[in-house]
Amino acid sequence: MKKIVQNHVLRADCGNRGQRGFTLVEISVVIGLVSLLSIMVFRFYFQSNRAQTSLIEGLQMQNTIVTGVNKVLREVRLGTEFIIPDLSEQSTVLVFSDFENNTVAIFPVLNKELTKEENENIYDLYRYKAVTKDFDLSSPVHVPANLALLCSDISDINFRLANAKSLTVTFSFKKGNKSYQTVTEGALMNSGDVK
Repeated sequence: MKKIVQNHVLRADCGNRGQRGFTLVEISVVIGLVSLLSIMVFRFYFQSNRAQTSLIEGLQMQNTIVTGVNKVLREVRLGTEFIIPDLSEQSTVLVFSDFENNTVAIFPVLNKELTKEENENIYDLYRYKAVTKDFDLSSPVHVPANLALLCSDISDINFRLANAKSLTVTFSFKKGNKSYQTVTEGALMNSGDVK
C-alpha cells in the first residue's frame, strides 16, 4: 500500500511540473507591449480628432464668409449710385442710393465680446437703410428696424470703387487665431428705372 501511495505522489508532482505559470519578466513584457499599443492608438485617435475639429471649424468659417460676402453683394446690386467712397478713395464704409432713392450704408461696428476673445478688433458688418420719405436731414433719426446684420468675425474691410458702377471689396475675417481674406467685386445692377 505504501508503494501505491508513493507512485500516486510521484505522478501528482510530475503533473504540477508541466503546468508552469508566467514569470514576472514575461508579464512585464506583455504589459509593456499592451501599453505601447494603447498609447499609439490613443495618439492616432486624438490627432485625427484634432484634425477633424480643425477641418470642421474651417468649413464653418468658409460658410460664414461666403454667406456674408453674398449678402453684401446682394445689397450692392440694389443700388443705383455710389456716394461714398469717391472714385479715387478707399473706405471702410460704403454708402449708395437704391432704386427708391433711399440712402443705404454698409459699415462695420466693433464687437466688444469677440474683440476681447481674439485680442484684436473684430467687427460685425451692418446695413442701414435710411428711407428718404421718412428721413429728415435737419433732425436725422436712427430707425433700428432699418438696421440689418450682414456678417460677423471681420477684422478688416475696405471698399474701393473700380469705376462709377462697380467696386472691389476686401474682407479680412478672423476666428480662433485663424485669419481668412477674400477679395470680391460687385456692381450696381439696378438702373433705377422703376415704374
